[in-house]
Formats: sequence, C-alpha cells, structure tokens
Amino acid sequence: MKILIGLDLATKLGISVFDITSEKLVFSDSVKLPKGDTQLRVLALYDYLKEMFNKYKPTEIAVEDVFLPAKTSPRTPIALGELRGIARLCAAQNNLPVFFYPARKVKMAITGFGNACKDDIVCWIQNEFKIKVKDDNEADAISIGYTHLLERRFLACVSGG
Repeated sequence: MKILIGLDLATKLGISVFDITSEKLVFSDSVKLPKGDTQLRVLALYDYLKEMFNKYKPTEIAVEDVFLPAKTSPRTPIALGELRGIARLCAAQNNLPVFFYPARKVKMAITGFGNACKDDIVCWIQNEFKIKVKDDNEADAISIGYTHLLERRFLACVSGG
C-alpha cells in the first residue's frame, strides 16, 4: 500500500494520512506542540513524526510551504523553519520524497478560490470526507494531502499514465 502523509507545521501540528491508491483518508489529527522551549518543541515533533512514520510507513510526504503575512513576528520564520527542518529530517531518514505546496495553490485546489478563508477550507474538508475536524490545522493537513493527490492524478493524466 502506498501512503501519503500531509503536514501542516505550526504550533499545533496538523497531520493527515491517505492511502494513495484509493485516495481515502486513513487518519487525521491536530497535535499541540510544546510552546516556549524550542528543544522540547522540536523533540516532540521528531518523536511524533517518527511514531507516525513507523505506524503508517509512508511513501510520500506533502507539506504546506511557509507563508508569512506582512506583519509577522521576526521569530515566526525561524520557528517554522525549525519545524520544517525536523519534518525533512524524518523524511530523509526514511528516504521519502517531500513535496511542498503554497497555501494559495492548496486553497485553489480545494475550494477553487486561491484566497479562500480558513472556514471555507474546514467546511469543504468536513463535507468531502464526512468528518468533524478538531481545528483548522487538521483541516489544513488534510487539504495539503488531498492537493498532493490531485496533483499526482493530474500529472498521471498529462503523462499518459
């Protein structure tokens, strides 16, 4: 079975697990990472991703590209970079390809509108997958994973496979 893990990296980690062949959502969650102590936060993410990678044996990883609004704290890009680095390390340790998707592309793929709001994403995810998500981090992780599945489907069509 081919498995995709979709990640929304933030102070609350959003994670989704898809069966690539059937395009079925297998698992999703939102996990609060420790605040304050950077070492505890990156270690918690590392341990959690290792556990998920061991449990689901993914073959691909999809991650939302970093998007920083104009009025972003100078610490935010560093914190996001640390989380992204841990996710890439876990993928590299398992020899997994990582695919990055800008938020605008994800919103366009999910809602048809690149400037869609979080509520639109949550609503679409809950309707499409018949689930109740905990928060927008979980919905984002699902939408990132699903965007990757749509991208794979499109590329298979245009390549004739």
